[in-house]
Amino acid sequence: MRKDMKNDVSPKPMKKSRAALILSLLSAVFLVLTVVLIFLFREYLGDAERVRAAVSENYLVGALCMILICAVQVVVALVPGELVEIAAGYAFGAVLGTILCVTGMVLGSIAVILLVRRFGRKFVYAFYPKEKMDNLPILNSPKKRNTLVLILFLIPGTPKDMLTYAVGLTDMSIPLYLLLTTFARLPSVVSSTVGGSAVGEKNYMVAVIVFAVTALISGTGLWVYHLIQKKHKHK
Repeated sequence: MRKDMKNDVSPKPMKKSRAALILSLLSAVFLVLTVVLIFLFREYLGDAERVRAAVSENYLVGALCMILICAVQVVVALVPGELVEIAAGYAFGAVLGTILCVTGMVLGSIAVILLVRRFGRKFVYAFYPKEKMDNLPILNSPKKRNTLVLILFLIPGTPKDMLTYAVGLTDMSIPLYLLLTTFARLPSVVSSTVGGSAVGEKNYMVAVIVFAVTALISGTGLWVYHLIQKKHKHK
């Protein structure tokens, strides 16, 4: 282990079969929750007003399912988080959709960090290639870790779910992580839920502008992220 990683947590090893089982179970939970939401609102999916009326009638179930889907998405990352956020904006509106998404992300992030610190690197490698994880700048620059976490989560398009797993391999406190990343995630989440809400309200021009600007910023963010990763890999 490199000297600059000496402060990282050294979690307990985990058998690959157990990691695969956890991955399968979480994937099943994600799919079941998605099916439940689709079943509840199957008659209204093409009409946002009816979707939101149905949400009002099944408010608690719908909100809990949305939170759990966002949480499990962070853990499993079966689909891009932006799609889940757009769906939340479509069904619940921009404000409530943002609140539900952020709540789910917080819960999912806590779960990821606790699982990584309990089961170790083999659990992480069951989700992401070893080479990608080992080259992440937040693992290789302990002194700059807090700043890097804030910047990388603020940049749209960066692999935030993978970065959350990486944080679990460090000694960064969970409250500090949540403080930095919740603040940094907000612009991206808000843009997605606003776009989804605009689609639901049939303001298609607004939706196109929001998604186009988001895509442009995300593309730029990915380019910046790769530059940062390349720089740290070179060092």
